[in-house]
Amino acid sequence: MSRDPDLAAEVRASSGDYPLWVGWNIIEELGERVRRVLDPPVAYIITDDGVQSQARRAQSSMERAGVPTHLFIVPSGERSKTLATAEHIYTWLAGLKAERGHLILAVGGGVVGDLAGFAAATYLRGIPFAQVPTSLLAMMDAAIGGKTAVDLPHGKNLVGAFYQPKFVLADVSTLQTLPDRELRSGWAEAIKHGLIMDEDLLRTFETLPDEIQSLEPEIATDVIRRSVAIKADVVSQDERETLGIRVLLNYGHTIGHGIEAATEYGQYLHGEAVSIGMMGAADIGAGMGMMSAEEVERQRSVLCAYGLPLDARGVDPRRVSEAMRSDKKTASGSIRWVLLDGIGSATTRNDVPVELVDKALRGLMG
Repeated sequence: MSRDPDLAAEVRASSGDYPLWVGWNIIEELGERVRRVLDPPVAYIITDDGVQSQARRAQSSMERAGVPTHLFIVPSGERSKTLATAEHIYTWLAGLKAERGHLILAVGGGVVGDLAGFAAATYLRGIPFAQVPTSLLAMMDAAIGGKTAVDLPHGKNLVGAFYQPKFVLADVSTLQTLPDRELRSGWAEAIKHGLIMDEDLLRTFETLPDEIQSLEPEIATDVIRRSVAIKADVVSQDERETLGIRVLLNYGHTIGHGIEAATEYGQYLHGEAVSIGMMGAADIGAGMGMMSAEEVERQRSVLCAYGLPLDARGVDPRRVSEAMRSDKKTASGSIRWVLLDGIGSATTRNDVPVELVDKALRGLMG
């Protein structure tokens, strides 16, 4: 398997290792890759109405490989990530007499991946599933690591399971159909990987912004492969987020999630909120003496070069602060902050003074 040029990494998981393939136009090879890894008699694609054309490409590839494949389409957007939608999927699977030896394929962005993964984890106590992410955010982040969930009115991702996919196949060419704003949002997570763990990757983002953003096939595929490998390595070391390693991927997310919740998920895309959150975390890091002014400026410049927002003017900092305290990453009332001890070196701190946090929030939203 290691000779496969599209293999970005392998995730080591308790349920078995699995490959992450990142390439250009490889959705056409989905069927033959599935046959090689699993060879299921039947497959079920779960997708949303925004990426139906990619889902049909996936379905055609599966059927060319001799695997009958059914299609279930949900409305796009976070509103589909509910127990009610999961129940519709269960009813559909039951009607088609789905069995444990069959395969569920998630073709779409993070919402589809979370929802399809959750359905796969719970129907018949677990059906094999695989991720075919078609958004940059899902490729970088949501599709890797086995986090599956649906939302409740009380908050996001409150009902879910760790359930690892059998493989992840990311076809970078599918990103050409993404709206510009969504693409920009996705680069935030990729840049984050450079900021927390790989200064070389960050340097590539700094030196080739035009080629990367215009999805020049070789360059864009290479940076996505490298970014994905970082996430895979972290997940392999800390599959269930118990060792304090996987939490480092949450750089920018504490404030980011707070902003999303305070604006009722309607104003900022996830990557945009994370970008703002990373600037807040950098400000806190500088206040703690962990980052120099030059490093904060370097982070600001690279986010700016990818058209990402750096502040959230007009958002109420008190509401953000409240949302941060009720986030599930808060342990016994104190927030565990992910901060940079210089570029390329993330660490966690739970001794950040409240005044420093308030000052950072006011700076972002004042």
